[in-house]
Amino acid sequence: MFATCRHPGEQRDWTEVYPRSESTHIAVAHKGRYFVLRVPAASTNRHADIAQIERQLQIIIDTTAQLERAKSIGVLTAALRDDWYTARECLLQVSSDNAASLRVLESSAFLVSLESVAPVTHKEFSLACHCSDGTDRYFDKNFQILVFANGRYGFNGEHSLTDATTDMRLCNVLVHDVETVAAEAQVTTAGDVAEGAPATFEELHFDYNNELLGHIQRAVEYFDATVAAHELSTLVFDSFGKEQIKKMKVSPDAFVQMAMQLAYYRQFRHVPATYESASTKAFARGRTETSRSVSAHSAAWCKAMVDHPETTGLHAKAELLRQSIANQSQFTAQCAKGSGIDRHLLGLEFALQEGEERHALFEDQVFTGSRHWKLSTSQISDPILAAYGWGEVVDDGFGVAYRIENNALHFNVVSQRMGSARLCQYLADALMDMRFLLTNAHKQPHEIMAEVDAVANVLTSIKLLSSSSSQPTTPTETPAPQPESRFRGPFAEAPVAHAMVDGLDRLPSNEVICALEARLSRFVKESLSWALPSTS
Repeated sequence: MFATCRHPGEQRDWTEVYPRSESTHIAVAHKGRYFVLRVPAASTNRHADIAQIERQLQIIIDTTAQLERAKSIGVLTAALRDDWYTARECLLQVSSDNAASLRVLESSAFLVSLESVAPVTHKEFSLACHCSDGTDRYFDKNFQILVFANGRYGFNGEHSLTDATTDMRLCNVLVHDVETVAAEAQVTTAGDVAEGAPATFEELHFDYNNELLGHIQRAVEYFDATVAAHELSTLVFDSFGKEQIKKMKVSPDAFVQMAMQLAYYRQFRHVPATYESASTKAFARGRTETSRSVSAHSAAWCKAMVDHPETTGLHAKAELLRQSIANQSQFTAQCAKGSGIDRHLLGLEFALQEGEERHALFEDQVFTGSRHWKLSTSQISDPILAAYGWGEVVDDGFGVAYRIENNALHFNVVSQRMGSARLCQYLADALMDMRFLLTNAHKQPHEIMAEVDAVANVLTSIKLLSSSSSQPTTPTETPAPQPESRFRGPFAEAPVAHAMVDGLDRLPSNEVICALEARLSRFVKESLSWALPSTS
């Protein structure tokens, strides 16, 4: 991972791993400029060493002038790879200083980006980590540590060499050190700085000619157009998480995979080729295998929920869902044991020599369509993460990153304006529907309808309470005392609240409350067509 950089080639990219003797420094990016930070060997006073590094970084922040974007070297790494190859050759030929500066930048142990933005929301933080404006990055470095102006920090990785398992191990060490060792060293003294071995930095300078400036301008235009063409949306679903899914006796990961199937089908009315990353780290040099989420059962279940809900009873839908989840879990386990199919077939395809006849399978439309990943998905559920994600892998697809927490589910959805925000809404709906389905499949339609009516009455009371609370009250009116209830709150004095509280106390199923409150209006509009078929 360290001292590694990807390079654009004339025919294909290649990766260079630099010797340790050449990569004892760290690259720093700030305001479009690059610096080399030379860190001495660790002393016996770790806090003093940290103080020295912090002092140099602060000087960079305090004294650096903004470089115009038209001279940004880093944005070139976001260009099309052929364009970046041509631009890099031009950059090297402009001057020997450029070649030397680029060598220092690319051979660094890693890059630290001192960002000027201060992301707050999940979406802002995801976008900032994903791309920012492209100037304080060097996307060919194997990893970059991002530090934002408000103290938040993130990670941007180049995916060709490493996968999430390796990256997350590094991130955990990073977070541990930041939250413990570095936090202990926050209060530093002049003595600490003096005691630490001196860290030094210098700016890396680049020369320009008109041809290089033209390459940068085209890279900036391509970068901005690419960012504008994309839609990133996030969903923090906090109605339930892993704990409640396990109570339904299904795999949380496979449960979420089926939610994505249903959400996509509702939005586009067809079953998408779906990639989920399955780790093969149990094998030497193992990385990933494709766990295919789609099965005959999952396709049948989506159609039963959307196309013809009246022809399949609630129990039958639940059984289709459980079988779909079981299929996904089983196939993922097989992939982890090396019994997947996609890496094997990909290897056979790449093994073909120039001029050798391709097998008919590789030209088959069903096969090629089955690996046109309209849903590219993966899960990382490490508690240190606030957000993570990536882009789509096909132009008409989505990149869906998700995290499964004990009591919440997080999604990061990216696409080329295919409807990322809409897919997030469909995901939230699908998750609620699936819990409703698995927890109520044993009930008869009239039982569910009675509970729906009860919730409807309660929500009507809430609306009446909201409207009555805005009306002036008569000072002389004294409400009659009411019996204690677990639902009574600050509105318990209003007469209409009594009906609401009594209604809540009479509800037979907390699961139904949770499942229906968020979607009752939509259920009513759809006449509960999928949940209450005419044929049971």
